[in-house]
Amino acid sequence: MARLQTLQSALAYRPSPDPAMETEPATISVIVATRDRAPSLGALLRSFDALEAPPVPYEIVIADNGSTDETPRLLADWRRGGPGRIVIRVGEPGKSRAANAAITASRGELLAFLDDDVVTDPRWLVEIWDYFTRHDCVAAQGAVLWPPEASADPELRERLVRYGTIVHIDYEPDSQRQRLTGANMVVRRHAFAVVGGFNEILGPGAAGASEDTELGTRILAVGGWIGYMTGARVVHEIDQTRLTEAHFAEHHRRLGRSRFAYKKNGLLSSILPNLAKSAMQYGLYSILGDSHRKYRAKGRLYHYGAMLTVHRGGRARSSAQRPRAKQS
Repeated sequence: MARLQTLQSALAYRPSPDPAMETEPATISVIVATRDRAPSLGALLRSFDALEAPPVPYEIVIADNGSTDETPRLLADWRRGGPGRIVIRVGEPGKSRAANAAITASRGELLAFLDDDVVTDPRWLVEIWDYFTRHDCVAAQGAVLWPPEASADPELRERLVRYGTIVHIDYEPDSQRQRLTGANMVVRRHAFAVVGGFNEILGPGAAGASEDTELGTRILAVGGWIGYMTGARVVHEIDQTRLTEAHFAEHHRRLGRSRFAYKKNGLLSSILPNLAKSAMQYGLYSILGDSHRKYRAKGRLYHYGAMLTVHRGGRARSSAQRPRAKQS
């Protein structure tokens, strides 16, 4: 009950559109966790230079999760470019761990999370502020678009749609959502005090994925709601290495391992029935020539197959740890 009441205070909190009326104006903290993606990160940092300033102070916190490429030098140069630029280094692997450290290092009432392979629209921060002054949501999802060449090149667009491994989020304005995707999302600081930070067994550097999805489920579970900011747009980089059969398979295996890590799906109640269902759907849609549904079923096959592998591995480890009976 106390957790829910605390969350309701977060729901009731609305940033003032006139910061001059506040003793301590609410701020926005932009948070990016990064590792070994210097070229992509450089494009994101350059897009920050073009941001229109919101009517309140903001800061940018970059958490370098042990990069060994040019990222440390890039961030050192960027940090010297002006105030409100914070760089922390988190050596132990794990995107969730790095994001949690960045939350601790930040000061904002609104925490805006970005992946390091997007670039921001110039009005991104202004649109975030405008949305949160008009809505009492605990968190909000922003739009994640593909670059113009995705529409101009039919073959590229076909692979983007087929594999679904590069985020694309473009929903109806002001709709409520049932999940969060960390490429572009905002969470009120109050919410973390209620539901806790990112689950550090999830995400890149750990189980592989789903740290954002799992956070969203905890927010919804205690009565919060998730909005959608159609105007707060970012554009996602097109990494051709993600548009392959091999990456598609590993992407869904990561999702399966990550989901099992926090849901502990039962073998007979979930994993085997869903694996069988996915196999039947894959066969059916292959016969019907429905490529889109065929690939969705194929992804679920990898997903539940990975769960089965993890489940078997856990049982094997448990058996190995049991004390052996004494021999007479």
